[in-house]
Amino acid sequence: MKQQLGSPYKAFLGFFLAILSLSVAAKEMNNDDPQQLFTDATRQLILELKKNSSQIKKNKSIAYNISDRLIVPYLDFQKITQLVVGKHWRRASNEQKAKLTEEIRQMLIRSYVTAMTTYADQIVEQGDNIKYKPSRYKTGDRKATIDTTIQLLDGKTADVNYKLYNSKQGWKIYDIRVAGISLTVTYRTSFSAEIKQSGIDGLIARLEQQNKSGYVELPESVKKMNSSASNN
Repeated sequence: MKQQLGSPYKAFLGFFLAILSLSVAAKEMNNDDPQQLFTDATRQLILELKKNSSQIKKNKSIAYNISDRLIVPYLDFQKITQLVVGKHWRRASNEQKAKLTEEIRQMLIRSYVTAMTTYADQIVEQGDNIKYKPSRYKTGDRKATIDTTIQLLDGKTADVNYKLYNSKQGWKIYDIRVAGISLTVTYRTSFSAEIKQSGIDGLIARLEQQNKSGYVELPESVKKMNSSASNN
């Protein structure tokens, strides 16, 4: 039986679907408009998830394999960590920066894998429901934004926007906005409060513990969205 989800959580799953598909597209992108290859890349990923959906639920290593091939190489984890930590990044030591980057990297990868193993069917169903707004990319731009609208299973829609920059290794993702909410900003809010209370080492220790235990943490804003949906 498929798990029923509230609309906000479906939007959050749309974030996972789109970041997966965008990471596939990034493999083929150099100086091209990222949006040009986005649609074909999405279809490729959906076919792979559809082919492996039953096995993924039984064997999490398959989802990790997909993540290692199609996600990890195309995310700039250091830039994401820097945005998440915010002003505290400047006063962190090099050792602390390295530890923070690694723990946040593990946290995000486990989140993607959890989404794939838990909601593979829903992700596949949403695969044909991404609509693209006209690209604003101009040749030579070092940064790009892909603006999409995802048609949810209940007929509602959610806007999802992707922030990328063109690095020496090609296009890299550094932020995603779901319904106007930045994932890096929402993590920054909770992490900043923890750093003020326990310091950078306290945050690192907590992330290490959660990564070892396998706990998956969603940003507070997403938790509130889910709570609101369950009350409607």
